[in-house]
Amino acid sequence: MSSITSEVSLREKVAYGCGDLSSNLMWGMTSSYLMYYYTDIYGLPVAAVGWILLVARVFDAFCDPAIGYVIDRQGGQIVPRLIRSLALPFGVAGFACFLPLPLSPHGKILWALLTYIVLGAIYSCINTPYGALGTMITRQPHDRVGLNAFRMMGCQGGQFIVSLFTIPAITWLGGGTGMMQRQHGMALYALGLALTATILWRYVGRACITRYPPQPACHSPVVVLRALAQNRYWWLCNALVFLQFAGLAALYGFALYYARIILGGTEEMGGILLTVATIMGFVGAVICPHVVRRLGVIGSAIVCVIIQVMAYLLLVSAGHSLSFFFVGFVILTLAQGVTSPLYYVLLAHGIDMGRMTSPVNTAGMAYSINTLVTKMSMGVTGFILASFLAYGHYAANIHIVLPSLKHWVMAGFVWLPLGAVALQLVFLALWPCGTVATVTER
Repeated sequence: MSSITSEVSLREKVAYGCGDLSSNLMWGMTSSYLMYYYTDIYGLPVAAVGWILLVARVFDAFCDPAIGYVIDRQGGQIVPRLIRSLALPFGVAGFACFLPLPLSPHGKILWALLTYIVLGAIYSCINTPYGALGTMITRQPHDRVGLNAFRMMGCQGGQFIVSLFTIPAITWLGGGTGMMQRQHGMALYALGLALTATILWRYVGRACITRYPPQPACHSPVVVLRALAQNRYWWLCNALVFLQFAGLAALYGFALYYARIILGGTEEMGGILLTVATIMGFVGAVICPHVVRRLGVIGSAIVCVIIQVMAYLLLVSAGHSLSFFFVGFVILTLAQGVTSPLYYVLLAHGIDMGRMTSPVNTAGMAYSINTLVTKMSMGVTGFILASFLAYGHYAANIHIVLPSLKHWVMAGFVWLPLGAVALQLVFLALWPCGTVATVTER
């Protein structure tokens, strides 16, 4: 360790960001296109899709704490090895999720459920150590903001690739717009993403340095969970992350439906919305450290959440005006991009506070349950969105849009995430003042 510099280099920050880039090439596909793939390409019933998204998250309730406990028991040095060893299984599972096997209707549902469960389990086992890795690389607040800014840039970069290329790629690779052609195109496209994701995860595991690896812990799961239960900061972070991902899941999961049913556009317009969202999210992650220097972590989060509330209200008032809609949409996604790194900074701070007040090492379990919270948020939100489509009697290749369907799509894209954003203000107001240092170092 004496030969390892304490300063986090730009190369290492970029390598850390590659983790979320890799993650979102496959996991981002599930948040943006999995529901659309199930309903419009693979031909699954809308009601079944909702249950698939929800049931898969129930299984994850066992995977995330288990891998977190393993990390705590083995110590921080296991983290890079886990990431390297799980890189290939992550890519294989992501490809299988979009592999349209020609099965019976019930067989398709079972295949979709099985592959999504496996992807979620492997995602837990690789993303939990990845999240904990951030606290092991550095303990400096300004470096943590930088790491998480690069993490969000990687996240938005992966979403950008997925948003910009998915619809054109599956049509080009499949050789047409028929259902069988799009199934073939989706499988080839997912294969390319899976190979890229595997290579990127391997790079993360080799390039990132664990300067402050926690020592192996010998506490029982009950003791670890009891210590976490007493960490107020960790509870607040989980609430904030759950609400944040509910809004993101609604935006990315319903953008294609909103473009077609509310804006009267095509699938390509939905892809444009997702591309704009990822570009603005990337810009938000880039400017996040500069905003934090002026407003502090909590102040920046509060301002950005208020801006999101105003942006959602602008979307409601825009009506059929595309210009007003895009103004509100750009403002919304930019504010989301600035906010996203902040909650991970707060989570790292919460874990540090727990380390100061308790001798129990809870880093692995804390991050694993936080990962579970993000996936539960996406699963619950996905179930609600699919239910909204079912209530509106949505069907693939629909030509006549019923007023009730417009109502439910508006509820899923605007009103549901607006409520989640408003609740974030409540939990931010509960965060103790002065506990997160304002980053002023350059």
